[in-house]
Amino acid sequence: MLDNDEKKSYITIVNYQKLQPIGELYTCLQGEGKYIGAPHILIRVSGCRLRCQFQDSFCDTPYASWKPEKGKFTLDDVVKFYESKSRIKHTMITGGGPTIHPKLLQELCIIGKKFDHTVTIETEGSEFVQTVADCISLSPKLENSTPRPGTWMEYANREVTEKDKQQHEKWRCNYDAMEQLIHNHPDYQLKPVISSEEDLTEVDYIQDRLDIPNEKVWLMPEGLTPEQLNERRVWLMELCEQEGYNFTDRLHIIAYGDKRGV
Repeated sequence: MLDNDEKKSYITIVNYQKLQPIGELYTCLQGEGKYIGAPHILIRVSGCRLRCQFQDSFCDTPYASWKPEKGKFTLDDVVKFYESKSRIKHTMITGGGPTIHPKLLQELCIIGKKFDHTVTIETEGSEFVQTVADCISLSPKLENSTPRPGTWMEYANREVTEKDKQQHEKWRCNYDAMEQLIHNHPDYQLKPVISSEEDLTEVDYIQDRLDIPNEKVWLMPEGLTPEQLNERRVWLMELCEQEGYNFTDRLHIIAYGDKRGV
C-alpha cells in the first residue's frame, strides 16, 4: 500500500482546463455490488480495450467502448462538480475501461480523495494502474462476452469483425494485472456478469487463480432491460444462496432501462 509520501510523488495532470476523455459526469445511486443504493458521483471515462457481446446484448455503454465519444469535461469541471455535491461521499470511476488512461485515472482518484470520498474504480482488469482508490470493482469479462464476427453492432453501425474478437480475447482476462490491482488497493470485489449457470465454471477458475473467497464475489445477471434481468434473477439468486456468493441486482436497469445519466 502507498504511504503519504508515495501518494504525493504521483505524476499528475497539470492542465486542468484541457478536455479529458470523460464522457459522463453525474450523480446516481449505485446500482450494483457492495455499495448498492449509496449516492455516488459517477465519472465515466471514454475508451475500452474490450468489445463485449453477451448472449442477449452488447456492452451496456457502447458509447464508451464500441464507439467511444470524445471528451466532454475538463478536470476543472470535475472539481466544480464535487464542490456542488458536498453531501455525497462516494465516487465511482468507470468506463469503458478507465485503466486505458492511467494518468487521468490517477488524477481522478486524487481529486476524489481530496473531497474525502470513498473512491471505487470499476475495471475489467486489463491493465494495472496504481492509484489512491479505496476499492477495485473487478469485472473481468467471461467467455460469454466474446464478440461474434459477422453479427451487426447497431450502435457502431458496422459488423463485428475477427479483429474485434482477437482484441477482446487478448485483453479480457489479464490475471497478472488483476492480481496487482487486488493486492495494491485497500479493498476489492469481483463482480462478473452471468448469462447462464455454465459461467460459474469460469468464475470458480478466476477465484482459484486469484485466491478470491466467495464473500468477495457479487454475481449479477446479464441484461439491458428489466425483462432480460427477470429471466435470470431467480435462478441466479438461488445459486448464490446455495454456493455462498453475494447476489447483486442492477437497480439502474430495473428503474430506467438503458437510459443514460442515471
